[in-house]
Amino acid sequence: MLRFDPNLRWMYTELPMLDRYRAAARAGFRGVEVAFPYEYSARQIADLLGENGLRLVQVLTPCDWAAGERGIAALPGREDDFRRSVDVAVAYAVQVGKPMIHAMAGNVPAGTDRARCRETFLRNLEYAAPLLAGEGLTLILEPCCRARFADYFYSRIDEGVALIEALGQPNVKLCFDTFHVQMEEGNLTNTLRAAWPHIGHVQIGNAPGRHQPGPGEIHFPFFFSQLEQLGWDRWVGCEFEPTGPTDDCLEWGEPYGIRRPA
Repeated sequence: MLRFDPNLRWMYTELPMLDRYRAAARAGFRGVEVAFPYEYSARQIADLLGENGLRLVQVLTPCDWAAGERGIAALPGREDDFRRSVDVAVAYAVQVGKPMIHAMAGNVPAGTDRARCRETFLRNLEYAAPLLAGEGLTLILEPCCRARFADYFYSRIDEGVALIEALGQPNVKLCFDTFHVQMEEGNLTNTLRAAWPHIGHVQIGNAPGRHQPGPGEIHFPFFFSQLEQLGWDRWVGCEFEPTGPTDDCLEWGEPYGIRRPA
Protein backbone atom coordinates (compact mmCIF):
# COMPACT_ATOMS: atom_id res chain seq x y z
CA MET A 1 0.00 0.00 0.00
CA LEU A 2 1.24 3.48 -0.84
CA ARG A 3 2.43 5.64 2.06
CA PHE A 4 1.57 9.34 1.97
CA ASP A 5 3.03 12.26 3.88
CA PRO A 6 1.82 15.88 3.90
CA ASN A 7 4.10 18.81 3.21
CA LEU A 8 3.39 21.04 6.19
CA ARG A 9 4.29 24.18 4.29
CA TRP A 10 1.23 23.58 2.10
CA MET A 11 -1.15 21.60 4.31
CA TYR A 12 -2.77 22.38 7.66
CA THR A 13 -1.88 26.03 7.17
CA GLU A 14 -5.00 26.89 9.18
CA LEU A 15 -2.93 25.83 12.22
CA PRO A 16 0.33 27.08 13.74
CA MET A 17 3.28 25.11 12.40
CA LEU A 18 3.96 22.99 15.46
CA ASP A 19 0.28 22.01 15.69
CA ARG A 20 0.35 20.68 12.12
CA TYR A 21 2.36 17.61 13.14
CA ARG A 22 -0.34 16.37 15.49
CA ALA A 23 -3.08 17.17 12.97
CA ALA A 24 -1.30 15.10 10.33
CA ALA A 25 -0.93 12.16 12.70
CA ARG A 26 -4.62 12.31 13.67
CA ALA A 27 -5.57 12.01 9.99
CA GLY A 28 -3.53 8.83 9.64
CA PHE A 29 -0.34 10.17 8.11
CA ARG A 30 2.84 8.54 9.38
CA GLY A 31 5.31 10.94 7.82
CA VAL A 32 5.60 14.66 7.11
CA GLU A 33 7.73 16.94 4.96
CA VAL A 34 8.86 20.34 6.20
CA ALA A 35 10.77 22.54 3.79
CA PHE A 36 12.52 24.71 6.37
CA PRO A 37 12.26 23.34 9.91
CA TYR A 38 15.35 25.21 11.04
CA GLU A 39 13.59 27.88 13.11
CA TYR A 40 13.02 25.16 15.70
CA SER A 41 15.76 23.15 17.34
CA ALA A 42 16.41 19.65 16.03
CA ARG A 43 15.71 18.26 19.50
CA GLN A 44 12.30 19.98 19.61
CA ILE A 45 11.32 18.60 16.21
CA ALA A 46 12.66 15.12 17.00
CA ASP A 47 10.57 15.06 20.17
CA LEU A 48 7.48 16.26 18.30
CA LEU A 49 7.93 13.57 15.67
CA GLY A 50 8.32 10.91 18.32
CA GLU A 51 5.29 12.03 20.29
CA ASN A 52 3.12 11.75 17.19
CA GLY A 53 4.58 8.61 15.65
CA LEU A 54 5.83 10.49 12.60
CA ARG A 55 8.83 10.27 10.30
CA LEU A 56 10.37 13.42 8.79
CA VAL A 57 10.63 12.53 5.11
CA GLN A 58 12.26 15.52 3.42
CA VAL A 59 13.73 18.94 4.13
CA LEU A 60 15.34 21.57 1.90
CA THR A 61 18.76 23.11 2.15
CA PRO A 62 18.29 26.55 3.74
CA CYS A 63 17.87 29.63 1.56
CA ASP A 64 16.21 33.03 1.89
CA TRP A 65 12.81 32.00 0.58
CA ALA A 66 11.10 35.13 1.90
CA ALA A 67 13.47 37.26 -0.18
CA GLY A 68 12.59 35.34 -3.34
CA GLU A 69 15.39 32.79 -3.40
CA ARG A 70 14.41 29.39 -4.74
CA GLY A 71 17.64 27.71 -3.80
CA ILE A 72 21.21 28.66 -4.63
CA ALA A 73 22.87 25.44 -5.78
CA ALA A 74 23.23 26.49 -9.43
CA LEU A 75 24.11 30.14 -8.84
CA PRO A 76 27.69 31.14 -9.69
CA GLY A 77 29.30 33.11 -6.87
CA ARG A 78 27.17 31.49 -4.17
CA GLU A 79 29.26 28.35 -3.76
CA ASP A 80 30.36 29.14 -0.21
CA ASP A 81 26.79 29.95 0.80
CA PHE A 82 25.62 26.67 -0.68
CA ARG A 83 28.23 24.65 1.17
CA ARG A 84 27.23 26.27 4.43
CA SER A 85 23.58 25.49 3.71
CA VAL A 86 24.43 21.84 3.08
CA ASP A 87 26.41 21.66 6.30
CA VAL A 88 23.43 23.07 8.22
CA ALA A 89 20.96 20.68 6.57
CA VAL A 90 23.11 17.60 7.17
CA ALA A 91 23.77 18.46 10.82
CA TYR A 92 20.04 18.97 11.35
CA ALA A 93 18.97 15.88 9.40
CA VAL A 94 21.06 13.44 11.40
CA GLN A 95 19.26 14.60 14.55
CA VAL A 96 15.70 14.29 13.21
CA GLY A 97 15.65 10.83 11.64
CA LYS A 98 17.72 11.39 8.49
CA PRO A 99 15.17 12.79 6.02
CA MET A 100 16.04 13.24 2.37
CA ILE A 101 17.57 16.64 1.59
CA HIS A 102 16.44 18.57 -1.48
CA ALA A 103 18.99 20.98 -2.91
CA MET A 104 17.04 23.55 -4.92
CA ALA A 105 18.95 24.94 -7.89
CA GLY A 106 17.66 28.51 -7.83
CA ASN A 107 16.36 31.13 -10.24
CA VAL A 108 18.90 32.09 -12.89
CA PRO A 109 19.63 35.84 -12.84
CA ALA A 110 19.07 37.68 -16.11
CA GLY A 111 22.12 37.57 -18.35
CA THR A 112 23.74 34.64 -16.55
CA ASP A 113 25.19 31.89 -18.75
CA ARG A 114 23.18 28.72 -18.13
CA ALA A 115 26.15 26.53 -19.05
CA ARG A 116 28.07 28.17 -16.23
CA CYS A 117 25.11 27.54 -13.91
CA ARG A 118 25.15 23.87 -14.84
CA GLU A 119 28.86 23.63 -14.08
CA THR A 120 28.27 25.34 -10.73
CA PHE A 121 25.38 23.02 -9.93
CA LEU A 122 27.45 19.93 -10.69
CA ARG A 123 30.42 21.13 -8.63
CA ASN A 124 28.14 21.91 -5.71
CA LEU A 125 26.47 18.52 -5.95
CA GLU A 126 29.88 16.86 -6.10
CA TYR A 127 30.57 18.48 -2.73
CA ALA A 128 27.19 17.66 -1.24
CA ALA A 129 26.62 14.07 -2.37
CA PRO A 130 29.59 12.45 -0.57
CA LEU A 131 28.91 14.50 2.54
CA LEU A 132 25.34 13.20 2.66
CA ALA A 133 26.41 9.68 1.78
CA GLY A 134 28.72 9.62 4.78
CA GLU A 135 25.66 10.08 7.01
CA GLY A 136 23.42 7.69 5.08
CA LEU A 137 21.41 10.53 3.55
CA THR A 138 19.83 10.90 0.11
CA LEU A 139 20.20 14.08 -1.95
CA ILE A 140 17.10 14.95 -3.97
CA LEU A 141 16.92 16.99 -7.18
CA GLU A 142 13.64 18.34 -8.53
CA PRO A 143 12.99 20.18 -11.79
CA CYS A 144 10.30 22.86 -11.34
CA CYS A 145 7.90 23.92 -14.07
CA ARG A 146 8.23 27.33 -15.68
CA ALA A 147 4.57 28.05 -14.96
CA ARG A 148 5.52 28.12 -11.28
CA PHE A 149 9.09 29.42 -11.38
CA ALA A 150 9.71 31.13 -14.71
CA ASP A 151 13.45 31.60 -14.18
CA TYR A 152 14.24 28.33 -12.43
CA PHE A 153 17.40 26.57 -13.58
CA TYR A 154 15.71 23.41 -14.88
CA SER A 155 12.16 22.38 -15.60
CA ARG A 156 12.12 18.96 -17.28
CA ILE A 157 12.56 15.47 -15.87
CA ASP A 158 15.12 14.53 -18.53
CA GLU A 159 17.29 17.46 -17.42
CA GLY A 160 17.30 16.07 -13.90
CA VAL A 161 18.13 12.59 -15.17
CA ALA A 162 21.07 13.98 -17.20
CA LEU A 163 22.49 15.69 -14.12
CA ILE A 164 22.18 12.54 -12.02
CA GLU A 165 23.85 10.46 -14.69
CA ALA A 166 26.66 13.00 -15.03
CA LEU A 167 27.26 12.87 -11.27
CA GLY A 168 27.19 9.11 -10.98
CA GLN A 169 26.54 9.23 -7.22
CA PRO A 170 24.17 6.50 -5.97
CA ASN A 171 22.64 8.67 -3.24
CA VAL A 172 21.52 11.42 -5.66
CA LYS A 173 17.93 10.83 -6.73
CA LEU A 174 15.13 12.56 -8.59
CA CYS A 175 11.84 13.85 -7.22
CA PHE A 176 8.92 13.22 -9.57
CA ASP A 177 6.30 15.87 -8.77
CA THR A 178 3.07 15.34 -10.70
CA PHE A 179 2.18 19.03 -10.70
CA HIS A 180 5.51 20.16 -12.15
CA VAL A 181 5.65 17.32 -14.68
CA GLN A 182 2.08 17.81 -15.87
CA MET A 183 2.43 21.58 -16.17
CA GLU A 184 5.76 21.39 -18.00
CA GLU A 185 5.57 18.32 -20.21
CA GLY A 186 2.56 16.09 -19.45
CA ASN A 187 2.68 12.41 -20.43
CA LEU A 188 2.93 11.46 -16.76
CA THR A 189 2.99 7.68 -17.03
CA ASN A 190 5.60 7.38 -19.79
CA THR A 191 7.75 10.07 -18.19
CA LEU A 192 7.55 8.24 -14.86
CA ARG A 193 8.58 4.95 -16.45
CA ALA A 194 11.46 6.48 -18.41
CA ALA A 195 12.94 8.11 -15.30
CA TRP A 196 12.10 5.22 -12.95
CA PRO A 197 15.66 4.02 -12.21
CA HIS A 198 16.58 7.48 -10.92
CA ILE A 199 13.45 8.36 -8.92
CA GLY A 200 13.93 8.58 -5.18
CA HIS A 201 10.80 10.48 -4.21
CA VAL A 202 7.31 11.15 -5.58
CA GLN A 203 5.15 14.17 -4.80
CA ILE A 204 1.57 14.79 -5.85
CA GLY A 205 -0.38 17.91 -6.71
CA ASN A 206 -3.09 18.30 -9.30
CA ALA A 207 -2.92 20.63 -12.28
CA PRO A 208 -3.47 23.40 -13.00
CA GLY A 209 -4.32 24.67 -9.50
CA ARG A 210 -1.92 22.48 -7.51
CA HIS A 211 -4.74 21.14 -5.37
CA GLN A 212 -5.47 17.73 -3.88
CA PRO A 213 -6.40 14.70 -6.02
CA GLY A 214 -9.86 15.36 -7.39
CA PRO A 215 -10.08 19.01 -8.47
CA GLY A 216 -7.96 19.08 -11.63
CA GLU A 217 -6.95 17.28 -14.79
CA ILE A 218 -4.84 14.43 -13.39
CA HIS A 219 -6.69 11.15 -12.77
CA PHE A 220 -4.88 10.07 -9.63
CA PRO A 221 -6.42 6.61 -9.17
CA PHE A 222 -4.71 5.64 -12.41
CA PHE A 223 -1.42 7.29 -11.43
CA PHE A 224 -1.45 5.56 -8.04
CA SER A 225 -2.12 2.23 -9.75
CA GLN A 226 0.94 2.79 -11.93
CA LEU A 227 3.10 3.44 -8.87
CA GLU A 228 1.83 0.26 -7.27
CA GLN A 229 2.43 -1.78 -10.42
CA LEU A 230 6.00 -0.49 -10.58
CA GLY A 231 6.50 -1.57 -6.98
CA TRP A 232 6.87 1.84 -5.35
CA ASP A 233 7.60 1.26 -1.66
CA ARG A 234 8.74 4.72 -0.57
CA TRP A 235 6.87 7.84 0.47
CA VAL A 236 4.48 9.86 -1.67
CA GLY A 237 4.60 13.49 -0.60
CA CYS A 238 1.40 15.53 -0.63
CA GLU A 239 2.63 18.85 -1.94
CA PHE A 240 -0.58 20.60 -2.75
CA GLU A 241 -2.76 23.45 -1.55
CA PRO A 242 -6.06 22.09 -0.21
CA THR A 243 -9.17 23.78 -1.56
CA GLY A 244 -10.49 24.13 1.99
CA PRO A 245 -9.55 23.07 5.52
CA THR A 246 -7.07 20.22 5.09
CA ASP A 247 -9.13 17.59 6.90
CA ASP A 248 -12.04 18.32 4.54
CA CYS A 249 -9.87 17.53 1.52
CA LEU A 250 -8.76 13.98 2.30
CA GLU A 251 -11.46 11.87 0.65
CA TRP A 252 -8.98 10.72 -2.00
CA GLY A 253 -6.80 9.15 0.73
CA GLU A 254 -9.37 6.86 2.34
CA PRO A 255 -8.21 3.71 0.47
CA TYR A 256 -4.76 4.36 1.97
CA GLY A 257 -5.78 4.92 5.57
CA ILE A 258 -5.92 8.73 5.34
CA ARG A 259 -9.19 10.28 6.44
CA ARG A 260 -10.82 13.14 8.27
CA PRO A 261 -10.51 12.50 12.03
CA ALA A 262 -13.75 11.65 13.82
